[in-house]
Amino acid sequence: MDKSESDTVITEELLPGDLLFQLRSGGEVEWVISRIFAGRGGVAINHVGIYAGDGQVIEAVMPKVRKTSIEEFKARSVLDNHQSPCILVCRVRSEYSPLVVPALEFAENTLSHPYDTHYSGTKKSWYCSELIVDSFRHANQGEFLFQETPMSFRDMDSGELLPYWGEHYRSIGQEVPEGLPGSHPALLSRSDIIVLVKNIGGLPAKEGSLWTGTDSRAMLV
Repeated sequence: MDKSESDTVITEELLPGDLLFQLRSGGEVEWVISRIFAGRGGVAINHVGIYAGDGQVIEAVMPKVRKTSIEEFKARSVLDNHQSPCILVCRVRSEYSPLVVPALEFAENTLSHPYDTHYSGTKKSWYCSELIVDSFRHANQGEFLFQETPMSFRDMDSGELLPYWGEHYRSIGQEVPEGLPGSHPALLSRSDIIVLVKNIGGLPAKEGSLWTGTDSRAMLV
């Protein structure tokens, strides 16, 4: 099966509103996000988008909320040792399916709004999991469907503040918002509001990932 056929098969299995959890390749910020919490089944996750239909994913990434083709979304994934992208496809439970359409409408209305680089929760900008939480909160008449969780900026294994975050917040003259309400894609993937539909590729256990964030197409070994 070639790449275009593979993308078609994956797209045909998706429904609008499906959440695509990803170990996204990139640089230091992607790496440190993957170091904070373990996702569903203990795997490493640092990003989430929502499938909008027609082969498009709505996601909050630098520099703004945008629509991305499923092909581009997959291409930004870390690869497993079979060169498959590392993505979990999850779906809200059937009793919550009426919320999908208004959640997608909210997400559509955030397109081109800036990415929330400081995780401030201002509701004028969004980071990836914040967009999902707010979209379904709006759809649920202002009540949280996905509950907020205390934010952490510490390495899950050592408990130490990750230097990246200390430097980031010092540069803008703010305290690290440790413990304030927020969200993280890994914790969102563990919610009992959603069910696992498909595991694309082999997401690594968080502590077993050898990805260092230095290679945009890094492979896990």
